[in-house]
Amino acid sequence: MRKIYQNGWHGIPFKSFSRISSVLLADSDFYKHFYRALFKKYNNPSDLEPEWLELKTQVAEFIKEHIGKNKNSDILSVGCGLGIVEKALLGEGYQNLEVTEVSEDPLSWLRQSIAPDKVHIGNFPDCLSDNRTYDFIYLCSVEYFLDQEGFISLLKNVKTRLRAGGKCIIISWSFESFNLMPRINVMLKDSAKLILEKIGIKHRGQFWGYLRSRIEFFEAMRAAGFIEVNDGLLEKKTRWDTYWIEGKV
Repeated sequence: MRKIYQNGWHGIPFKSFSRISSVLLADSDFYKHFYRALFKKYNNPSDLEPEWLELKTQVAEFIKEHIGKNKNSDILSVGCGLGIVEKALLGEGYQNLEVTEVSEDPLSWLRQSIAPDKVHIGNFPDCLSDNRTYDFIYLCSVEYFLDQEGFISLLKNVKTRLRAGGKCIIISWSFESFNLMPRINVMLKDSAKLILEKIGIKHRGQFWGYLRSRIEFFEAMRAAGFIEVNDGLLEKKTRWDTYWIEGKV
């Protein structure tokens, strides 16, 4: 894995609301202030960048295909964030969709579309009742802030919450390119940014999480006990590449 850094998100510079660190991961206080800034800047989801919304729509369509036609399936989104994908699924009739999120901070828009008892606040899986299981669990851009040990632990917890034959799918934008030259270019850029920070010219940005290789994703899924593991890339309809990996119980 390689560390990744970021200076802003959705047009909001991190330094506008927080001190940034290239050593420490963003904490709950950081995210609380970020979402306050986001909801101050944007009144509703349609105000966000159209291309980013198109990306989320594509992910929702992909998840629908993997869930199948049974709209009565029990589905869990772990770490739903702003809930753009979840709003799309609810709008398509997947009313047994539940979500987890560590705090209320990002949920202002999603709360308007989902029943209160379908929202679980706190760390997964502790925020769920002991006997609750699902047919399908997905994690959309959640794994990036976990090291490999933490990622495997999370996936093991996901596995315990899936029924026999259930599926887990990971959607990620934090993965290394399948091709060698783009990987080399990223490593060279990272090295240059480190040097510039060391000599005091330019800050690398907020330590945002980890970039995984395809092998590392497979290793985590298999270490957690998933079978029939498959992966791939979504058709590129926006400027972002989207990786997915799926396993069964």
